[in-house]
Amino acid sequence: MVTARKKYQIFGLFFGLFVFGLMISSEPRFEISEKAWIVASITCLMSIWWITEALPISATSLLPLVAFPAFEVMTIKEAATAYSHPIVLLIFGGFIIAAAMQKWNLHKRIALNIINKTGTKPNMLIAGFMLSTASISMWVSNTATTIMMLPIALSVINFLEERKQNNKLKNLDYFSLALLLSIAYAASIGGLGTLIGTAPNALFAAYMEEHFNISVGFFEWMLIGIPMALLMLILAWLSLTKITFRLAMKNKVDGVHKIITNELRKMGNISQGEKTTAAVFAIVALAWISRPFIQSTLGLTNITDTVIAITGAMTLFILPVSWKKRIFVLDRDWPKTIPWEILILFGGGLSLAGAISDSGLTNIIGENLEQFHNWELWTTLLAITATVIFLTELTSNTATAIILLPIGSAFSSVINVDPNLILIPIVIAASCAFMLPISTPPNAIIFSSGKISVPDMAKAGLSLNLLAILGISFLSYFFVGSLVENFK
Repeated sequence: MVTARKKYQIFGLFFGLFVFGLMISSEPRFEISEKAWIVASITCLMSIWWITEALPISATSLLPLVAFPAFEVMTIKEAATAYSHPIVLLIFGGFIIAAAMQKWNLHKRIALNIINKTGTKPNMLIAGFMLSTASISMWVSNTATTIMMLPIALSVINFLEERKQNNKLKNLDYFSLALLLSIAYAASIGGLGTLIGTAPNALFAAYMEEHFNISVGFFEWMLIGIPMALLMLILAWLSLTKITFRLAMKNKVDGVHKIITNELRKMGNISQGEKTTAAVFAIVALAWISRPFIQSTLGLTNITDTVIAITGAMTLFILPVSWKKRIFVLDRDWPKTIPWEILILFGGGLSLAGAISDSGLTNIIGENLEQFHNWELWTTLLAITATVIFLTELTSNTATAIILLPIGSAFSSVINVDPNLILIPIVIAASCAFMLPISTPPNAIIFSSGKISVPDMAKAGLSLNLLAILGISFLSYFFVGSLVENFK
């Protein structure tokens, strides 16, 4: 039986081909060059396929390797260069380090210990789950983080349901919904904090380097990402506990910390694998944060974030857990845990962005946005953030960022502002999809638990979306300008 989703994908496949065929067979419009028109045609095809997921997103991302040489937009060598961009390799190194954390369950131990330190009131438990989820999601994929946290949350919910008669917690159903959604939201929000936390962050860094010769490293991004993530976590917590579900906060949730303690007991004492992984991770994170000092003070200008990431990743294959048994931190099975499709998506997006810029299409987009040049910056930021947030409910955050970064860049030149003021809200908002199960993998995973309905998710998500529009616009307007002075 063909599902509605499948029909939508089939429609996207043929609609994309139809639009591409129509454009490529017609004369260029809007007084643009033939090369720019071809790039626009390919961009429309890829955008439609990305949005509808007519093909696997990574498969669509391979199209520049075929289409650009075939239509003489660029050579295969030029098109393929983006797939090995330093930012792609930075993400690759981060994925390997995250794979080690997952293999030895270091991420789970960290999360459980954070939850165990929170209080027993419902609001504090939800805060504890959000803080632990976001902390892990800064370094490990939001999908893996959600998969790890969901069973812990379900254990808490089942425990409370079994003791419903004796439990003093009011509105248990509301608490359950808030707890589950807090994990989904925090998994998406946590990724905002670091350059490797979510794909749009790294895409932004690569785009700024390629098109503005501005270096956005790990430290520079954290100056923006951490405040954004903290603000969004606070807004999400307030939305869940004070607005959407209005939990009864005065009563304690008895017995929950016993569940967490039992989970920690099951894990046993910290293993050698965890210790070694934690040491490498700590050194790499410290090196990322102190990289500007390393470059300026020690004169090691070639030591970039990518070099640090790959060095840390390689070290995990060298350091033994048990020399006698020939067990190392990572073994030959490591490729199975790497999300290769994200790396391909990065490459395809950067290749497409390069073609859009080189063909002059960015300038043409800017000219057509001239009518908005009189808008106030605050109004502009609100409009951009709202558009991106509701668009990314239906598309992947990476595809959204790839499509909108060149448009945002062109728009910034039209209104004569620092491109960071437009592009940063775009990439932040692209990761803030909270309304639908299809919006993000964390949303889908939480929805699959069977304990939350689409209306419940949409209601809670809409509330947070509106708060996010205001919050992201506020921080972008008042703080981004001063923070980007650290970008060089």
